[in-house]
Amino acid sequence: MYKLEKLSGLEQKLYFTLEAEDERVVNAKKVMKILNISQMHAYNLLKSMYKKGALDRVKSNLYVRIPAHIVHDRGKYLEDPIIVAMNITEPYFFSYYTALSLHGLAQQYTKNFYISTIKPIPKINYHGNVIQPVTLTPKRFFGFCEIKYGNKKVIVSDPERTVIDVVDRPEYAGGYEEIFRCILGVEKLNWQKIITYVDKMEEKILVNRLGYLFDLLRNQVNTPDSFLKNLQKRLSDNIYYFEKKHGKFNKKWRIIVDERLKKVVEAG
Repeated sequence: MYKLEKLSGLEQKLYFTLEAEDERVVNAKKVMKILNISQMHAYNLLKSMYKKGALDRVKSNLYVRIPAHIVHDRGKYLEDPIIVAMNITEPYFFSYYTALSLHGLAQQYTKNFYISTIKPIPKINYHGNVIQPVTLTPKRFFGFCEIKYGNKKVIVSDPERTVIDVVDRPEYAGGYEEIFRCILGVEKLNWQKIITYVDKMEEKILVNRLGYLFDLLRNQVNTPDSFLKNLQKRLSDNIYYFEKKHGKFNKKWRIIVDERLKKVVEAG
């Protein structure tokens, strides 16, 4: 059985402060602030509490607090991966399929969690849940907002940036068939904001892909004509593949598309 009395007095103070403040994930910086101790002392304290079973290690200098009522078998306790991921790096924002999920648009549960950051960091396997950082250039680190998540606040790409991201990198969102189904659930988009974001991304293929997609979804998501016209003005002379290197050429959007995607929309 897990026993808090195994902890030293300072360790107990830290543990119960974390519990009182509902801090479920902790690192040395947080410990230094709570206890007013040195960085090395904080590191050693965390390692000691981990060895005693009060904390579960996610990676170097990142630990999950084990609730006091949990039996001392840390493999049976799993913290919400969202809470873990939001503590991995700064700055960050949840993106791709994780953002779709946080906005209530995802159609499936997944054990892959995506965060966008400007710092290259390795992916983390937390008890079978893969936290996948996606490194962006500072120029592309935009288009996010803060939302409530339980009693916490997390930073996530806003709906418009989320749409652009998943169209740009479908492999981080279950592929285009899944993306189409998710976008069908969107209730409201700021169309001008999408245009602004497209211009900031400076990636020509996005114009073709978004134009085709929202033209196809015109009736389902009430795509404004003005939005499609703005995208058409931005079309280059290049011809792109929407996804795979085969399909039917769409002259309007200068893109080659697999016909199965149209069937996904027709099926609703």
